[in-house]
Amino acid sequence: MEILIAEDEHQIADPLRKHFLEEGHHAMVASDGQQALELLAKVQFDVIILDWKMPKVSGFEVCKKIRENGDQTPILLLTALTDVSNKIDALNAGADDYITKPFSFDELYARVKAIKRRFNVEREVLEYDNITLNLIKRSVELHSGNAINLTEKEFDLLKYFILNKGSILDKEQLCKNVWGLGFTPKTNICEVTVKNLRKKLEEISGKKYINTIYGEGYILIDD
Repeated sequence: MEILIAEDEHQIADPLRKHFLEEGHHAMVASDGQQALELLAKVQFDVIILDWKMPKVSGFEVCKKIRENGDQTPILLLTALTDVSNKIDALNAGADDYITKPFSFDELYARVKAIKRRFNVEREVLEYDNITLNLIKRSVELHSGNAINLTEKEFDLLKYFILNKGSILDKEQLCKNVWGLGFTPKTNICEVTVKNLRKKLEEISGKKYINTIYGEGYILIDD
């Protein structure tokens, strides 16, 4: 595993990193919240360990920012706070688990493995016909190995089509579930994105996966 340890107390961070290395994992240390955010922008971690109280940006705030960015990487919060409300705040901020200081490495390591297992059992990949979507890397490729380069919204649109394969999806549904809009915009952004996605899929696969049902919407089928 690639592990981020964001902890400003070196007497805690350094032994943790050493223990993880001894277990065969790679660990990086950030001494404050700002440094943690900078590392997160560059490196894809498997697990993130955050100290609740850190200089510059707290672990609590880092946790919230991670989730606001749509990153679902497992997070374990370290805290010296024992109040139940603080632990509830941690979970509400998006942490998968927390551990109260002082703690043993064996207990922390068991919790890290547990949240990683829970994360792994969630679907990381969606497949339809010969198309594979990696939901973590947000990449798309055919079983032949050919990659399909999609924009963020094209990826989200294809994901929604696959999750609702065989169903006719109208513009209102797509605007609500892909763009997060509570209304149907007057622009043709939805139609243009569908058209571009259909074209890219057809160019790479030779198949017309997305069909228009005039007056009703669109449907994903294997032609």
